[in-house]
Amino acid sequence: MVAPLSASAGGLADGTLWRAVSFRSRLRLFFALIVIVPMVALAIVVFLLTERSETGKVDAGVAAGVRAAFGAHAEAAHATAPALRDVASDPALHAALGSRRRVEQRMDELVRQSDGVVSIEFRSPGGQLIARSGSPRGLALTQAPLSLEGRRLGVLAVSTTDAPELVARVRRLTGLDLGVFRGGHLLAATVKGVGPRPELGSRGEPRDFSFGQADFRGRIDRVREPVGPPVEILVLRDSTQLDERIARNRLVIGGLLVVFLLLALASAALVGRALETQIAKFLAAARRLGRGDFAHPVPVEGDDEFAQLGREFNSMSGQLEAKIEEVERKRQELEETIRRVGDALATGLDRHGVVELAVRQAVDACEAQAGRAFPLDKHAFREARSGALDLELEAAIAAAERKAFAATPEAGRELLAQLDPDVPHPPPRRAVAGETGGVHALAIPMRSLGGAGDREFLGVVSIARRARAFTREEGELLEYLAGQAVVSIENASLHETVERQAITDELTGLANVREFHTILERETERAHRFDNSLGLVMVDLDNFKRVNDEHGHQQGDEVLVSVASVLRDFSRDIDTPARYGGEELAVVLPQTDTDGAALLAERMRETVEALRVPRVGRPGSLRVTASFGVAALPESARDGEELVAAADAALYRAKRGGKNRVERAEQVAAAGPA
Repeated sequence: MVAPLSASAGGLADGTLWRAVSFRSRLRLFFALIVIVPMVALAIVVFLLTERSETGKVDAGVAAGVRAAFGAHAEAAHATAPALRDVASDPALHAALGSRRRVEQRMDELVRQSDGVVSIEFRSPGGQLIARSGSPRGLALTQAPLSLEGRRLGVLAVSTTDAPELVARVRRLTGLDLGVFRGGHLLAATVKGVGPRPELGSRGEPRDFSFGQADFRGRIDRVREPVGPPVEILVLRDSTQLDERIARNRLVIGGLLVVFLLLALASAALVGRALETQIAKFLAAARRLGRGDFAHPVPVEGDDEFAQLGREFNSMSGQLEAKIEEVERKRQELEETIRRVGDALATGLDRHGVVELAVRQAVDACEAQAGRAFPLDKHAFREARSGALDLELEAAIAAAERKAFAATPEAGRELLAQLDPDVPHPPPRRAVAGETGGVHALAIPMRSLGGAGDREFLGVVSIARRARAFTREEGELLEYLAGQAVVSIENASLHETVERQAITDELTGLANVREFHTILERETERAHRFDNSLGLVMVDLDNFKRVNDEHGHQQGDEVLVSVASVLRDFSRDIDTPARYGGEELAVVLPQTDTDGAALLAERMRETVEALRVPRVGRPGSLRVTASFGVAALPESARDGEELVAAADAALYRAKRGGKNRVERAEQVAAAGPA
């Protein structure tokens, strides 16, 4: 038996058994589930509601009992007033106030002599107990101050009701069981097994209690006495009747639900049989269509939804037969053409050319009359048009673009007036069709893949034609061409980024040392060919090691970036500022002699000296200076290597001469090109 069971489990896991089940069985299972699951959920909900309803009734009775107990306590406290006046006005008690023992003796006598006084307490003005007489179960106290010769000695509290009396009175009124506690100790109860006071929990919230073998539903509330600890009153109701009512209600509800379930299952079986018959007819017709038999339509009877579906099915089969050959021919032609164009777009690095090709191919492949690609990022590509784009076609294209492209406010400011978005949702990933004055248009946003900058969308591609709407297949062709154009644009952008990174210093953004030597060699050759001057400025930051040591390398990086910015600001378009290495920078100055290079270096030096570089991670700023060495062809050198050496030698003379200065290279004898 192990092997068959294992095979069954494996078949169920990969869906083999489910696929083997007939449609009829699955339909019946579906109807059973949509009937049984709601019925089970309804039963659970109704059972819970019934239980809560019965429990709520019990809780309401308990709450009424609590109110009755509080009323009895208040009534007992009010009835104590005459006895309090008699005790408080007793001359002998006033005479005994000077002695605690005599006070206790007189209070004992008053309890024995007074009719109805249960207990008397005498407390200090701060509430501390001084003397007590009578039963410790006295409650519903009433208090009055005691004074001697105008001086307040304390507070006198009298009780005429004890706990058993209060419990018996409330039980007679409500028929509920009670327990009374003070300071956590039981004073009286109508239920056996009640010991120390239960936990208070949430004040006033009903809950379940168990004492001995009996279960109760009840709540415990606190009543404050004028003096001493508060009194807790526990009101209880036997849970036996509650459980019986809940069980009886559940039995009735369960029987009704079973009847409803059987009726629903019977109805589901009848509906399922009718659906199976109709579906069998459509299945047979579909199989005939699959074999290429279009001569036998689906039998249609009546005017219900299945009859309408049958008519549409027959209409579809007639249209399918007429178009199948045309679709197949177009599919083969378009597949080959579009794949070839798509591969060309994806591999090309001429972003403007591939966009123009994509628009032209979209117009041809979709049999459109005109089309265009409109850029949102002006650096991504330039606008491209194809076909005779007259005013009507352009208006339809603009309407489709507005419908397809819902730009953010920031992007909206950069769009032309005809592309201002008025659709309050993000652009779709599929082509969107529109129609204006009988002209049909199709537009698809060009969504960035993340390689052409920070923008989400590069632009939008649109096509238009008159009289005939675009099909879904033509929309997919436009989506494919636009996607391949985006790939090509971002490939070109990535290629440009890699080229730029290869010649740029990452920290300062200036040319790196490799690019410096390349440009110096090219400019040296040009200077020799056209008999022009070529200046070179070498720059070294003063005391840069101390900046790194005292303020950290991050601060040193900030200083380098700030000085590099000065060199960039003073450089012309034909000049090349570069990072030569470490804290050493350089500027190649075509068509500049020694005097011009020295003048520019002095202006750079003054600007660097005036710099205030912000401190990293703390307030304040740093002041920096730099030393400059200036040389030029042909005054100071005969070739590029000598030019660098001459400028470097002048730089170190500036360093040895006190720093923060500009030094010129020594002149050499005139000579021809090396």
